[in-house]
Amino acid sequence: MSDTTIDAVLGKGLTGILAPSRREHEVVTDPVSWTEEIRSIIDQEHVNGGPFWSRADGNLHAPAGFSMLLVLNVLGELGGTAESDPVLAGAVDLLFQNQAEDGAFRYSPTSGKLACITGQALAGLARLGLAGDARAEAGYRWLLDGRCNDGGWRCPTVRLGNSPETDASNPGATLFVLDAFRFRRNTAEDEEVLGKGVDSLLRHWETRIPLGPCAFGIGSRFAKVEYPFWRYNLFYYVYVLSHYRRARADQRFVDALEQLRTHTNHDGVVVDAPPRAWQSFRFARRGKPSALATDRWLEIQRNLGT
Repeated sequence: MSDTTIDAVLGKGLTGILAPSRREHEVVTDPVSWTEEIRSIIDQEHVNGGPFWSRADGNLHAPAGFSMLLVLNVLGELGGTAESDPVLAGAVDLLFQNQAEDGAFRYSPTSGKLACITGQALAGLARLGLAGDARAEAGYRWLLDGRCNDGGWRCPTVRLGNSPETDASNPGATLFVLDAFRFRRNTAEDEEVLGKGVDSLLRHWETRIPLGPCAFGIGSRFAKVEYPFWRYNLFYYVYVLSHYRRARADQRFVDALEQLRTHTNHDGVVVDAPPRAWQSFRFARRGKPSALATDRWLEIQRNLGT
């Protein structure tokens, strides 16, 4: 599409996908509604072999699809807070134990300092109510000081090639970083830095080519709606960018919004490809509308001013 507007997209029934009992555009995530799910996740604290969903070797980023970093973000999505359960409080303490002196986060005591890990850690802390913690602020400052020349972020652990594509920022890491910053009160100067990151993701919508040392592209897998948010994906892309005014005014964002709309019906957002480890939960059933994902869709609409 070249001339679709947000109003035109919303005119296709987006605001009418909810049951009448829900107030239009209200984000209705309620921890009471998800008590069973929160308890079930907390009861699986040792599932990966270590404490607080970590792996036995101390890795907070493995296994893919049910790592400690992802679990903390999901618990925050469900309405959990760092003060709501001693297990969550312990997980937060462990996460901060993996923070370097300069503010960056590591996924294990011996790993490098990575933008993607720091972004996911800060987003998880923010979802749990700790965006204003002084230790989190050190992480935000580390990210602001470490962006690439093209405006986005990437991790230094993968050897770069000789092409401009491999020497570019990593769209996945950039998305994690922008997710984290949407919780923070950013200065005008910081917003300008973040705007460059937004621009890099909007450019990627056009090129779609694999970028950065981790070669994130936009293809058929990207277009399948995933929930919970755990990697570079259409739903996560639109959701995060909807929090940035710079993106909302851009035609490329509108095009992505229109593509996401096709994954909704009158019951809400349909999850095409949930992470395998989450499919037993009622908010992540393959091919079914998800109440929690629909809350995120409502948040997108609210961000657009509808």
